[in-house]
Amino acid sequence: MSLNELLKSIADQPERSREVPSPPPLETVAFFVRWSRALKSWKVSTLADYAGVSVSTVERVERGERVSVENLDRIAVALGYEAGKLHTPRIPLGPDKVAEDLIETYGYLEQVSVVPFKTQKAIRDAAKCVGILVHKPDVPDDHHDDIANLAEWIDLAGFILSEEIERDRQKSERRRLYNDIHKHVAELERQGLTVLIGIIDAPQPQFPDAQVAILAITTKAADPGAEKRKHIWVDRRNVSNLRFEVADEDT
Repeated sequence: MSLNELLKSIADQPERSREVPSPPPLETVAFFVRWSRALKSWKVSTLADYAGVSVSTVERVERGERVSVENLDRIAVALGYEAGKLHTPRIPLGPDKVAEDLIETYGYLEQVSVVPFKTQKAIRDAAKCVGILVHKPDVPDDHHDDIANLAEWIDLAGFILSEEIERDRQKSERRRLYNDIHKHVAELERQGLTVLIGIIDAPQPQFPDAQVAILAITTKAADPGAEKRKHIWVDRRNVSNLRFEVADEDT
């Protein structure tokens, strides 16, 4: 079943009783799994591997076909939700509440291109930004100091590589800076993390051309497809609230 067919099927469903709990319709589960997987930029095989189910099981769920509750729980947990999310009976929300929740959850998301933070160009691009937004969902607390140190190094790079003083800096000094930052990234990767960098426009009245660097860090265990990711989704409100200083986005 195509995505458009799924949406039409959901729209054509009779309204569920708001007095008796019932499981989510298969078509709704299919759309939810597809959308959640797309937000992570995971292939079907990535979700299947992380959930510990077969590719055909994920494909059946995404076609709106019935699978066991055990497999639904495995898929839900792999996507970052609690067991039971995809099958537990519940009182359905009304259309107004559904629309409100969708806007709150997805309405402010903006797609941002990302690359592994491993090249001199990536460092230079990040250094030109006026602020850093650190996105580290589900990263254990014992990594936070190392992540904060990396953000500080990017901040320092903004000063060292600024156009005003670039001509006065020796190539050897810039090379040391690149190497130091790469060492910090390599250490985070050695600890089982994936480090990506992206740039998002963040215009403000006094800085219409301002951009913010998005430092996206996830654990390889919880996000096995991150290393090949081409983009992430960023909540625009976190960028709008940034006042050109390091900020954390843990949601």
